[in-house]
Amino acid sequence: MTLICVASPKGGVGKTMVAAHLAHEMRRAGAPNVVVIDLDPQNALRLHYGVPMSLRFGVVNCIEAGLPWDDAAIPSTSDVVVYPFGALTLPLQAEFDQAVRAQPGLIANEVLARANEPETIVIVDTPPGYSAAFSSLLPVADIVVTVMTPEASCISLIPDIKNGACYGVSQHEPASFVHRVIVNRFDPMNRISAMAMPQISRHFGNMILGTICRDEHVGEAFASQKLVQSYAPYCRATADLELVGSRLVQIIENLIERRGRL
Repeated sequence: MTLICVASPKGGVGKTMVAAHLAHEMRRAGAPNVVVIDLDPQNALRLHYGVPMSLRFGVVNCIEAGLPWDDAAIPSTSDVVVYPFGALTLPLQAEFDQAVRAQPGLIANEVLARANEPETIVIVDTPPGYSAAFSSLLPVADIVVTVMTPEASCISLIPDIKNGACYGVSQHEPASFVHRVIVNRFDPMNRISAMAMPQISRHFGNMILGTICRDEHVGEAFASQKLVQSYAPYCRATADLELVGSRLVQIIENLIERRGRL
């Protein structure tokens, strides 16, 4: 039904955390089927759902062995189906990237097959910046959510975030997906953070899906291998994530309504 790619122009901005928690919010909002797929080689998304660190099998291992992706699927306590990335050596990761460049459908067809299932929302945690995996999904994505932080390293990338150039989006063709931005780790007491927000708001305007304040409960929840909504249900980050989730639900509903009119 809906394919959402969670992306970031660079690593270390909390992209995977946002992807994991948005999937939980979609299920909490009443979506019957929510699938979250990790395509980031760091293979960290599974840890937010309590999957043991020792379990390192994932979709990339299914591709390597010619197995169906469902062999990697793990049901979670949040009723979200988790597809971990898996574990590969660096040389094999390079071979994997080459294979995806040569056959974009290697990933896109599997992801789209799940997203096309009735009443199903698929959220994909993509590698940071440009990647062959994310590039193969861009033509079929319904929504791209960019996660950034109010720091100089992200501020300098605002033009490339806004037009999608950091993901390899062609500037000669209009994007077929809805693009939204989440600002993560906003700290109003931090001077750089406070100075950056007006600039971010000015450049992105209505593209901003929401802001998630810096909150130590997020790190504590991850260390406990729990979602922050379960670890600290009344903390600021939980409230921020719930608000972002409700806005994303509205976008999805608008997309579905628009499809119904076509």
